Amino acid sequence: MSSEMDIAVVGMSGRFPGAANVAEFWELLRNGVDAGRELTAAELDAVPAEERADPAYVPVWSGIEGADRFDAQFFGYSPTDATLIDPQHRILLECAWEALEDAGYDSRRFPGDIAVYAGCGLNQYLLYHLLPQQELVDSAGRLGMAVASDKDNLATRISYKLDLTGPSMTVQTNCSSALVGLHHAISSLLDYQCDMAIVGAVSVKNPVPRGYRHEADGINSPDGRCRAFDAEAAGYHLGDGAGVVVLRRREDAEDAGDRIYALVKGSAVNNDGAGKVSFVAPGRSGQVRVIRRALRVADVEAGSIQYVEANGSGTLMGDSIEVSALEEAYGAAGASGAGWVIGSVKPNVGNLDTASGVTSLIKAVLAIHHGELPPSIHFRKPNPQTSLDRGPFRVNDMLRDWPEATGPRRAAVSSFGVGGTNAHVILEQAPPPAPPGPNPPAVLLAVSAAGGEALAAAAGRLAEHLGRHPEQALADVAYTSQVGRRALRHRAFVVATDAGEAARALSAVGAGGASPETATVAYAFPATCPDLAALCDALPRLRAEVDRVAGELGVDPAAGGAGSDAATVTGQLALARLLGACGVSPVAAHGEGPGAVTAAVVDGRWTVAEAGRALRAGGHPPAPPAPAEADLTLAVGPAEASTLALTDDAGSLRGLLGALGELWCRGVEVDWAALHEGASRRRVGLPTYPFQRSRHWVDPVAVAPVTGPTPAAPAADAQPAAGSVLEEAVAAVWRRRLGVDRIGLHDSLLMLGADSLSAARTLRDLAQAFHVDLQLGVFLQTPTVAALVEVIDGKLREAQEIRAALAAVTEEGA
Repeated sequence: MSSEMDIAVVGMSGRFPGAANVAEFWELLRNGVDAGRELTAAELDAVPAEERADPAYVPVWSGIEGADRFDAQFFGYSPTDATLIDPQHRILLECAWEALEDAGYDSRRFPGDIAVYAGCGLNQYLLYHLLPQQELVDSAGRLGMAVASDKDNLATRISYKLDLTGPSMTVQTNCSSALVGLHHAISSLLDYQCDMAIVGAVSVKNPVPRGYRHEADGINSPDGRCRAFDAEAAGYHLGDGAGVVVLRRREDAEDAGDRIYALVKGSAVNNDGAGKVSFVAPGRSGQVRVIRRALRVADVEAGSIQYVEANGSGTLMGDSIEVSALEEAYGAAGASGAGWVIGSVKPNVGNLDTASGVTSLIKAVLAIHHGELPPSIHFRKPNPQTSLDRGPFRVNDMLRDWPEATGPRRAAVSSFGVGGTNAHVILEQAPPPAPPGPNPPAVLLAVSAAGGEALAAAAGRLAEHLGRHPEQALADVAYTSQVGRRALRHRAFVVATDAGEAARALSAVGAGGASPETATVAYAFPATCPDLAALCDALPRLRAEVDRVAGELGVDPAAGGAGSDAATVTGQLALARLLGACGVSPVAAHGEGPGAVTAAVVDGRWTVAEAGRALRAGGHPPAPPAPAEADLTLAVGPAEASTLALTDDAGSLRGLLGALGELWCRGVEVDWAALHEGASRRRVGLPTYPFQRSRHWVDPVAVAPVTGPTPAAPAADAQPAAGSVLEEAVAAVWRRRLGVDRIGLHDSLLMLGADSLSAARTLRDLAQAFHVDLQLGVFLQTPTVAALVEVIDGKLREAQEIRAALAAVTEEGA
């Protein structure tokens, strides 16, 4: 894919186990932290005793804090409505807002269409919390419950609340949902169906710390640890999480001065089809095909990729299939000495289900952005079913600097969903950003919020940020705070010359009140000229306005000196035009001396050409109209020359910024972009909105135990599969599991609809019933009732023989 086809990742957000945001997530990864934590004593007390007593119970939780909390007021929801909405929708809505802010954009001021591609997990909140409470369901009504709960409304809810007008689609392919959504978002961007795209996914299955039950031969780890690619890999623990990325066409992002985390060079999506053991099993050939296609689309050599963020399921079979597929897809490049490093995020946070793919993507993007490879934890010895100890791939088991490469840093990301939809994405290091422009003598930082307490919190966050990020140009910080945030009702601003002054002023911002209705403004033009040279150095647009005004007046402002009437009127009119471009519209204007000429032009009594002739001829403007009442009066010139000044004068940079800030706080919607026109400004990463979350949650009527079902007795009218009691018992369990009336002894249970997931559960039930150990791998080789009966019968006979031998030894000893 040529550079014209590159897609830029310009914003990210997320909530993960052990990490409330992307910055904390990166530190968790760098430090090799396993976020799956042991339950506290208090949390264990809340778990039913019969669950805790089960030998298979694992007291490990990998959830996100505050899944029951939401800033309903911020998004305009009543407490009742917020309580009904799927918590997954609420979390992703907040993440989408944060991701746009991280990109430095207010969706309402973005000059284009923004698309949404999003996915979420099964709505367990609806099943276990809402539906059992009939009175609540009746009160909400069928439509209300559907609007609040249906997956179909996930993406469109984000579009509605954030006022986004591009394509809005819910994408559901289990773990690979977000990467599939990314694939479609890229097409939409390149086809100009949208100009920006939000891609994300969320899964919440464990809102309360509880632990889980390990099932023999199942997918859940027996000790709460995921060991991807390791010899002791035995599954994973399910976690909760959410992630969002914001995409733009590379050219647009560079032209706008966006901060680019990484580039997407290409992507591919396919499905395994029927060529695998079962519906839920991975398919090797499908993985090979999707990886090869992504490399072709990206138009890069496999040997130029240094790192692969793998699906890394943490099961012996799944990991071996994936490594084998990678080796075939990446071909002979590794044999020539290239070699690749692989890793997986699942050991850190667990399998985040629908959010797995986006979590892997964010990890890889951060690694490229920072130039470091976080460790793939819990890896000690390679899975013996792979060639990791001798092949071209090796697991990155410690924090390392990015490998040396002749070209840009490149990485690939794999995500394979249950059901066989595979996705592979090729990422590349972003080009170096343009150098920042010079910092002006003063800047204005704007802060706003939906409420007073949130305003103080937002200002405090920004103050702390300035101390932690001295590398950011203060002018870029100010620019991003102005153009990259929604102007909400509660507002504050500070004007400062350096980061220290700005941080001190921001720290002093309290819980401010809401802005009033838009204030009316009058201009006062004094008889003296503003300092044009200093202002024009800081504001390139003002310099252009001065040149235009001088040409229209037909005067040379420099001819008579800085204090001449021509210079005064030229400077005042240029400032008035700049203020107008910023959204300030005066209801009246008056002036003194040459300032009266400026006022006559501003209030429409004279044209600019008439004012120019009057300046040359020494004429006086016609009498002004009766002064209109205004809420505020702004001195457009040195403040000491006028008895009505707003916060300062608009004849100095600090005064002009202070005046605009005060007007903005009084309800005037300032067009900050116009103020910076012609200046070299970039969007930089700033703290996102401090949501004021409160609990919106319905507790479940009763907590269902995590124990599995016990084997059912054969139905009275069931036809026996064979004469023996053991054969009938095994067949009965399978009939119940598959919902069929008859199973022959030698019928393939896989052909009847069994898969590896249902098989693992059924084998667990049989193992509990007969007190024997049954391995999934043995069953998959010969998936019949007869084979199972033979294994169980053999183990029972073996156990009987052991008991007889022990009895004989005991008798001899006696």
